[in-house]
Amino acid sequence: MTARRILIADDHAAVRRGIRALLEWHGEWTVCGEASDGNEAIEQARRFRPDVVLLDMTMPNLNGLQAVREIKRVAPAAQVLMLTMHASDQLAQEVRRAGAAGVIFKSQADESLIAAIESLPLAMSAIHLGSSVVDDRRHIAAFFASDGERDRVLSPFIAEGLTKGEKALHIIDPGERELHVHRLIEAGIDVDRAEAERRLELLPWEKSTLRNGEFNRRAMLALIEQLFSDASAEGFPRMRFIGHMEWALQDLPGVNDLIAFESEVNHIVPNYPNVAVCAYDVTKFRGDVIVDAIRVHPAILIGGALHDNPFYAPRQRQPA
Repeated sequence: MTARRILIADDHAAVRRGIRALLEWHGEWTVCGEASDGNEAIEQARRFRPDVVLLDMTMPNLNGLQAVREIKRVAPAAQVLMLTMHASDQLAQEVRRAGAAGVIFKSQADESLIAAIESLPLAMSAIHLGSSVVDDRRHIAAFFASDGERDRVLSPFIAEGLTKGEKALHIIDPGERELHVHRLIEAGIDVDRAEAERRLELLPWEKSTLRNGEFNRRAMLALIEQLFSDASAEGFPRMRFIGHMEWALQDLPGVNDLIAFESEVNHIVPNYPNVAVCAYDVTKFRGDVIVDAIRVHPAILIGGALHDNPFYAPRQRQPA
């Protein structure tokens, strides 16, 4: 049995005692904290960085759906199971969209809780990118001076995620699919198997950023939200999303909305456990575009090293 550190969040002390007693029968599991409301659950998740959070759906101050989004922001590696008296397919979808791994009926906890925890993926605490570890700033602008540098940095990042049972989704130049696949194979990835199992998805521009021969900012933001939600619904603990940004160099309608689009991605990424890397070839983009791209990403990767971005300037949502 895998060791796990578990946080219990429920506003009824008797429920917390019952769950604690159930969990402590398993010698390798430790209850690292208890919380009685949503705000306390978030603070304890930030403090203790648990592997698993058992989170009551209806708590004072913040309900479970509100709390799970913040918990996934402050402790991205934590796996959250929502505890509820009443469940439905709609609730299950909302729970997964918010970042939780699933729903447990309180009335069935004796029979189902242990199995549900055992089925959770192993802790994903370390996300390595280049020479660094990704923290909660998971929308990253990555700048490369050559294809070789990009591959040296991104290939281990991709392989690590697939090894952990995560999903990889790449937006790529349709003319470079064969080369992209070759590079993944060189990194030790069984591309055919990963694609067949939907663990790897390669989206060409015409099915993502440049559908119908144009860039539609709103449509692309909706697509990202849908892709993130679908990955959670399919049971993947995380998606590692990489966008090769050369699509924005095409002479097509809408591509001038690149920076507004990048800014609004910041309103999506924190709602999921995923990492989104926007890969820019600095030899192809104008300097002013690179500067603007830097300003709208919370984190930047330069020279293979990841940095919190001191120049990050959050923007409000733009009108459609």
